[in-house]
Amino acid sequence: MTTFAFRNDASIDVAEYARYCGLMEAAAPLVADLSGLALPQRIVACPVTPEQFVKRQVEDAVLRLRRALDGVPEGLLADTMATAMLDQSRITVERMVSRFYPTCRAAVLVREDGLELTFMPEVYDRHLHPSERQLTTIFAHEITHLAQLALRPELAVTPLTFNMIDGGAGLPHTHHRALEALVEGHGQYVERQTSKALCGQAVIGALPGEPELSEHLLELRADPAMSTNAPCYDKGEQFIAAAIEAGGHALLRLVLERDDLVPTNADLDDPSQWLTRNQAAIESATTRGMSVASA
Repeated sequence: MTTFAFRNDASIDVAEYARYCGLMEAAAPLVADLSGLALPQRIVACPVTPEQFVKRQVEDAVLRLRRALDGVPEGLLADTMATAMLDQSRITVERMVSRFYPTCRAAVLVREDGLELTFMPEVYDRHLHPSERQLTTIFAHEITHLAQLALRPELAVTPLTFNMIDGGAGLPHTHHRALEALVEGHGQYVERQTSKALCGQAVIGALPGEPELSEHLLELRADPAMSTNAPCYDKGEQFIAAAIEAGGHALLRLVLERDDLVPTNADLDDPSQWLTRNQAAIESATTRGMSVASA
């Protein structure tokens, strides 16, 4: 049983606050059905102001990077380089988030005392204009990340660690482990399936006839300075769909749990080569799935 701990950090209207809480609680059972993962026992969620979001996003970035650096083999990075990376992270994240925060629909942030699902009502009101259907799918996406972290807490930092290790080893980009794309792709997969469950259409974003994005948000999304990993996340979603088709949710859980099963960027381009290489894992997952079904 999942319980929610809501905090009105943005001090929004009580009725609007209750609406957001209700939509988030409605998204949770959909995630439980569609993600293949167990939900965490407790979810902390709160609306925040843009100023609060920028500050917490910087804290999140520094915490994740510091913990990721702890997982890098000794000698791969000099101490001075690690310190410089932390300092640069603070500067870069604050500058970018201060400018591009309207593009953030919601986020799971790492804080000193745990995880927090944050969202900005101001962004919804001024820029995104989401319908209740779309909000439910957005919250489903983020709750999926919380379920991933309940399964394996290390997923909060392991993607960063992999990037540093694979890059430090001089591996070609095609051989880098694509754990971030896998995690985000799973979120997109559940978001899309949530929309299908709600309205019969597996989409991300607004449907025809729903309110349109603000001009400012459209300009920010088109800004060349805004870095985006959307193509990688789309490939991650396609890989997730292929893995579930081959071995069910049991295979998905294995991939999230085991470092040796994390696909590379080349695997995202062609999931069939990963499936061919990992037949033993598929068979194990299929057997596990049959055992659970018959229990």
